[in-house]
Amino acid sequence: MPLVVIDPGHGGTDPGATANGFQEKNLVLQASLVLRDALQRCGIRVVMTRTTDTLPYPDGTIGQDLAYRARVANDAKADLFLSWHTDSASSPAVNGVAAWIHPAARGTRTQQWADRIAASIAASTGQTNRGVYYGDFQVLRDTAMDAVLIESGFITNLSEATRMASRAHLSAAAEGATKGICTLFNLPYNAPAQEPTPGQQPQEEWPAWAKDAIAKVIEWDVMTGYQDGTWRPNQPVTRAELASVLVRFYNLIRSGR
Repeated sequence: MPLVVIDPGHGGTDPGATANGFQEKNLVLQASLVLRDALQRCGIRVVMTRTTDTLPYPDGTIGQDLAYRARVANDAKADLFLSWHTDSASSPAVNGVAAWIHPAARGTRTQQWADRIAASIAASTGQTNRGVYYGDFQVLRDTAMDAVLIESGFITNLSEATRMASRAHLSAAAEGATKGICTLFNLPYNAPAQEPTPGQQPQEEWPAWAKDAIAKVIEWDVMTGYQDGTWRPNQPVTRAELASVLVRFYNLIRSGR
């Protein structure tokens, strides 16, 4: 059974890239936890470098923290190291998903794997596939196995950042990555019991007078429903859910969509 180490970038005192009211450390942790569950569902063992908002090696420097992340993968004898990040750019229009590998891995199996994972994520989320890039990043340099760093989208692009924070996108990105990784190890992809498509009406009865409005807020990622694919139109809204809806609606207005 293959072992994948998932490394949600940054954490704790290191927020990573910040823009449009989002912090990279939070977006990548949410995505990584969903990815962990998807991989395990397909029979792949997973080790996480962090599962909470903290640096994996909190008492050291950033360099020591990065070295520790690689050491976790090396000590576990992982088959794949996957570091999950969000990107940033000076132009708010830049968007898309990309994979990075160490320059020494150019033309190797690692590059083929990176290309396959990025393409699978893009196909699942509908994002632009920016392909494979090369970088001398410490987590890629210090790992002894195939190591890929995913830039899952641009936090500086308001529309893309807002989508990356939505449950529908988190699920799509995780399932896309999982489909790609399953092909690397010649494993069958086991879809979740219910895999709602963004904007798709759940299999439940919506009040006729509210159907158009419900479809719109799902399309806009303002209210995307629950993880089991239901929308539960007659269920009361909690204060926490209302806060989430208001933030998403505010971001929608700012994005000009």
